[in-house]
Amino acid sequence: MGVFFGTIREARRAVRSGQVSVRELVDACGERIAREESRVRAWVRFDLEAARREADRLDDELRRGIDRGPLHGIPVGIKDLVDIAGWATEAGSPLRRGRMASADAPLVARLRAGGAILLGKTVTTEFACFDPAPTRNPLNVNRTPGGSSSGSAAAVSTGMCLAALGTQTGGSILRPASFCGVAGFKPTHGRVSLAGVVPISAHLDHAGPIARCVADLEAMFGVLDERRSDADGPDAGRWMEETSASGPDSEFPKALRWLAFRDYSREEAAADVDAAFVEALRRLRSLGVAVEETSLPPEFATVHRHHRVVMAHDAGQVHRRDFAARPEAFGPHVASLIREGLEIAAVESERGQYASALEHQREFRAVMRRMFGGDTIALMPSTVSVAPGVETTGDPKFNSPWSFAGIPAVSIPCGTGEEGLPCGLQLLGGPDRDYAVLRAAAWCERQLELMM
Repeated sequence: MGVFFGTIREARRAVRSGQVSVRELVDACGERIAREESRVRAWVRFDLEAARREADRLDDELRRGIDRGPLHGIPVGIKDLVDIAGWATEAGSPLRRGRMASADAPLVARLRAGGAILLGKTVTTEFACFDPAPTRNPLNVNRTPGGSSSGSAAAVSTGMCLAALGTQTGGSILRPASFCGVAGFKPTHGRVSLAGVVPISAHLDHAGPIARCVADLEAMFGVLDERRSDADGPDAGRWMEETSASGPDSEFPKALRWLAFRDYSREEAAADVDAAFVEALRRLRSLGVAVEETSLPPEFATVHRHHRVVMAHDAGQVHRRDFAARPEAFGPHVASLIREGLEIAAVESERGQYASALEHQREFRAVMRRMFGGDTIALMPSTVSVAPGVETTGDPKFNSPWSFAGIPAVSIPCGTGEEGLPCGLQLLGGPDRDYAVLRAAAWCERQLELMM
């Protein structure tokens, strides 16, 4: 067929101009699935016939002057942790095989109402934890695509869909996006509903989009965001769609305060990832951006330990009955996490680990709110390394602190490292400054494309 539009914006313009139909977009994704799926294994299930019927309906709406917005007719994938009415939500586990959802999760309902076409369910690691899924990195099938949103990132990277839903408790949106060379967004905690999503931890879980560029992340988030209001600023939800090809005003970045967590990157990142980060900082400074190198606050020192306590405890409570009945049905990594969590719960009144971890989370969130006061954007690498081998999903060390803090974070491609695999630049902002972080990421994305 030859029809392919890599981004939502490109596809939207082609459909609105009559260059292609929504049905042709779905067929193009179907061709990509036929070509790539056996190699990448991104999907649990897809239903192209149902997607074609929905495409025909949405084409008819456009002919009648009904336009549901930026996602009208856009084919998307849904991580198999999220309920779609009439489909199984298996969460990568044999314990949930054939477990049918009776209703759409609210975030799925919002996507449908916005005109998105649900192509199918994308692969997740088991219960969105650490046991690797069968999905492979489309850039090198001997490397992991990351986890737990493995299938979502791989499907977007190959063009099998134009965007996909992911979830993140540690680094499960940002890390796969970085490893697969696409963009990912973890919103402020609580801005996207988690009803109808298989949980790990109510204190840490987030849902957000993976797409090929920041404008597409914003198009998805603008539909998913349940707390969008005038407080987000007059540009929220519109500037991505309306800006010219040159992007937002070149003076925009100079109005922000830019921080770089350089010490942490130097100490923890692989040499090739750190080099890509240093080059990104050099490029931004050459454009007049005053990036201030700073250290992380003292409260950061115990973030990873407290994050683990909260995640393990909450996962133990979610799975305690099934684990007691069938412990052998759980993968080794998720089983270890659950055992750890059950042990924490068993001695909680004596040691208070969980209560202390939640108290630290409250304190750390307050520290982050102060650090990111006003229009502050922080920069660091998205991952510790480029995509490692398939025996792991990669280290979430650079992402889990921001899940713990609940602040918005974006990953965009930023140069290459070992064997030409992509590195990512992570941008962070204050709570509920989601659209400001997306706008800053879009500006950086455009500048850093010259590095790729």
